[in-house]
Amino acid sequence: MARIGLVLREGLLFGVIGGLFALLVRLVAVYATHDLAPSMFENFVSSALGFLIIGGAGRKLAASTKSTNPALQMGAIAGGISELFHNVVAALILIYLPVGQTAFDRLSPAAKRQAADTGAQLINLGLDLAVVIVFGAMIGWLGAWTLLTFRPPREPHA
Repeated sequence: MARIGLVLREGLLFGVIGGLFALLVRLVAVYATHDLAPSMFENFVSSALGFLIIGGAGRKLAASTKSTNPALQMGAIAGGISELFHNVVAALILIYLPVGQTAFDRLSPAAKRQAADTGAQLINLGLDLAVVIVFGAMIGWLGAWTLLTFRPPREPHA
């Protein structure tokens, strides 16, 4: 039971940290470019930070549990939470910013209907979450595996 609590705590903590960094990168990119469409550079920076945060958390779990399984589970949780921040929280914030309102006003009527279609938005979010949960799990596992496989040599006993 302690391992489940550890995985949940670490997954929530590092998911929120990764999500906040992704949200910050997204908002800075929108502020700098005045464009809501994510650029390739923004996607790269967000992904790199997510890899570093979730992979580092996987290494931390591997050091304490000596196994890759908790890191796999933690990575799935952290990846999903991070993606929720990156998509949902960013969208909610951008709706209330003037750049978001201006961009919505410039859309065609058909694009406005599509943007307001909650069902389609939920399906797209679900598909994004499924992919990111799998990738988050792989990143957490990879971080744990690298620590357990390539750990620095131990100091000799005196």
